[in-house]
Amino acid sequence: MVTTTIPKLDAMLTAKGSPVQIAKWLRSDYLPALIQRFNTNDVRKRLGLYAGERIPENERNLTDVRNRISLIIEYELARLSNQMLDEHGLVDLFWGYVVANRFPDLEVRHRNGNRFLRIEVKCLQSIAEEKSANFDTLIKDINPGTDFVVVFLWEWAQDGHTFRWDRSPALLEAFVFQAYSLAALRDQYWLNKPPANLGGGYQGFDLRYAVNCNNGAYNEEEGNYGKLLRIWQEDFPFRPPATPELKDTETEYLRFRSEVVAAGARSLGHMHLPKLSAAKAVTSIVDASGVAVGAYAGQFGFFARIHCKNADIVALMQKYKLKFAVAMTEKYSCTGYELVKGTLEPRFSQLAEASFSAAI
Repeated sequence: MVTTTIPKLDAMLTAKGSPVQIAKWLRSDYLPALIQRFNTNDVRKRLGLYAGERIPENERNLTDVRNRISLIIEYELARLSNQMLDEHGLVDLFWGYVVANRFPDLEVRHRNGNRFLRIEVKCLQSIAEEKSANFDTLIKDINPGTDFVVVFLWEWAQDGHTFRWDRSPALLEAFVFQAYSLAALRDQYWLNKPPANLGGGYQGFDLRYAVNCNNGAYNEEEGNYGKLLRIWQEDFPFRPPATPELKDTETEYLRFRSEVVAAGARSLGHMHLPKLSAAKAVTSIVDASGVAVGAYAGQFGFFARIHCKNADIVALMQKYKLKFAVAMTEKYSCTGYELVKGTLEPRFSQLAEASFSAAI
């Protein structure tokens, strides 16, 4: 059993701190302890694939599998959270499910029914080409003092030893947003980027959901509204009113966008590099600022385009003594290069799932 000391547990779970204090506490104390517990063999044995079991590879059914894993992660996190409350003697508090199937997913309650901290849980697989989780709850339905969105980044790990799974999901990181500020960024961005064909109408909201207008005809918005990786752009000119909560949320959101893409590149690197190189060890590639921008094994490297331009890739290949590199976009389409006399020579492109060794 993993036991962890978590400062301020009672005060934060009952939302006695400010939203910024709670968000920072969730990032620094509570969620790292929760991830540590989740990543134990005892938990992950229940999510593993064993003895050559397969999951669908076509995109539609693979999405169903990811949704299933996300739901199980959510349930496990609630179970582990209640386990922590029991260990700390907080017998009057518990994490409960919101069974009405609306925002949020989990909430802290007192045995008398009083409600405190509330969390919407989103789970993204790092290598998923389309990370399509949405946050589309209207701002009117969000409590600024108690409501948060937590995004867990996960990936399959082939580390079955005590329990002989072929692979099992492991949590890589968690990102925390005050839900009200995240919704404010989302709405400000969406409202100020309407389609060109409004036809004299408006883009906005009714009492239930976001509304599009197409050539004067209104309909429920079911496209890009609330997609987590499209909520906000840095330096967008139309900003909500500046608050400490908004600043904290924007900083965390920009970190989230950057890290999710880089983590996918690293995960793909760990998946493919052992097949490409005689070297078994896969090591992170770290740039001059200390950011992990990819991974390498032997003479082969994988890089995330969000962090690396060609000149950066050349410098890092020289630093790590690499001969071949794959550079991946946010959608993980990729270009393969060979380093020839300090210049990147393209060897293939747009082969996100192809074997690098076959391409060269």
